[in-house]
Amino acid sequence: MAELIARGSISCQRCGITRRERVCPKCGYDACLIRISFKSKRLRIYHDKNGIALSFSMAFQALTQINKEIKDRTFNINDWLQPAILENKFKNKYAVWIRQKTIEAEAGRFSHETLKLYQSYKKNHYGPLYEIDVRDIELSHLQELVNGLTGLSEKYIKNIVDCLKTFYKWLNKWERVRLPIFPDIEITTGETQRAISYEEQIEAIEHFPAEHQDIMLFIRETGLRVSEGCALQVRDIDLSGARALIQRTYSGYRLVERTKGKHKKWIPLSKRAMGIAQKYATGRFGAEFLFINPSTGRGYKPAYLRDLWAAYGIKGLKLYEATRHSTITDWSKNASAFQVKDLARHGDIRTSQKYVHNAMTDLREIVDRDNVVQLQSNIKLK
Repeated sequence: MAELIARGSISCQRCGITRRERVCPKCGYDACLIRISFKSKRLRIYHDKNGIALSFSMAFQALTQINKEIKDRTFNINDWLQPAILENKFKNKYAVWIRQKTIEAEAGRFSHETLKLYQSYKKNHYGPLYEIDVRDIELSHLQELVNGLTGLSEKYIKNIVDCLKTFYKWLNKWERVRLPIFPDIEITTGETQRAISYEEQIEAIEHFPAEHQDIMLFIRETGLRVSEGCALQVRDIDLSGARALIQRTYSGYRLVERTKGKHKKWIPLSKRAMGIAQKYATGRFGAEFLFINPSTGRGYKPAYLRDLWAAYGIKGLKLYEATRHSTITDWSKNASAFQVKDLARHGDIRTSQKYVHNAMTDLREIVDRDNVVQLQSNIKLK
C-alpha cells in the first residue's frame, strides 16, 4: 500500500494538518485535500474528477490513482482541476469580480482608488483563500485569515473584511453563492480629527508660497474637499449668483465627473471666495480649470497640495483637517445641523449633527465671517 502512495499526502482542508483518520483529530473537519509535488510544482487537489469534495477515503483512493498515473506518465493535473473547479477558486472568482469593477471604474461608476485597494487586498492579504472554492469558504477560513493579519490597524482589517463582504454579495446576487458568516471586527480606538481656528487656518496658508495661496484660501472658504477644489472648472462658477457648482472630483490622479456623494450641488460663495473666483474666472470660459498651477501650467492635483502642506503646513495635522474639517467646525458654531448639511453637502444629517452647536442664520451669512462677527457683537450688546 505504501508503494501506491509514494508521492503526496492527505491533509485537513480546514486546519492543514496531515490526516490519517476519517475525521480530523485537531478540528473535527471531514473534508480533505491532497498535497503533491509534480514537475517542481506543489499542487493541491480538493475534489475528485467529478468535482466532489474529498473525504478521507476518497482522498486515499484519489492519491493512489494519481500515483499510478504518475508512474504510467499519464498524470494531467487538469483532469483533477476541471474548468468548473478552477473557475470557482477564490483567486479566479475574485479576478472576475475585479474585471467587472474595472469596467465600472472606466465608465465612471466606481472609484479607481477603491479598485486599487481591492486589488491590493488580493495581492497582499487574501493568499490563504486563493485555492479554496468560494462555495466552501466558511467562518473558520475567514477567522484564520483575520488572525494572520498582524501589525495592521483595526480599521484596515475591517476594510479587508468589508471588501470580502462586498465580493460575496456580488457572488450571491449573480451566482447565488451562499453568504458565509464573517468574523466580527470591532473598532475599539477611533481616529480623532483635530480642528484649528479660522485664524490658525489663515496663518498656516500664509506660510505657503504666494502663488499657491489663492486655491488654499478658496478651499478654506468653501469647505470643499481638496480634490473637489482642484477639479473646479471655470464653467462651474456663477459670478452673478455668487455660487459654485460642485460636480466633479479627483480619484487619485483621475478626474471623474462626480463627487464623493455622486450629486451635483450649488454652494454659496463668501465674499472672500467670490473675490478669488472673480480673479480667476473673469474673461475665461468653459472646461478650463479655475486654478492653474504656475509650477506646471496645468490644473492642480490633490497630491501636489498635500505635498505643499507637508512642506509648509502644520506638522501632525492632515490637510483635510486643516481645511474642510476646520471650516465646517467653524461654521457649526453659528449654524443648525440642516444648514451645515447643505453647506458641507453631507449625505447624512448625523454627520452634520456631530459638528453643530446650534444657531439659525442665513447660509450666506454663515460663510461671510464679517456677518458672523457682527451677529456675535449684536448679541453682546443686548
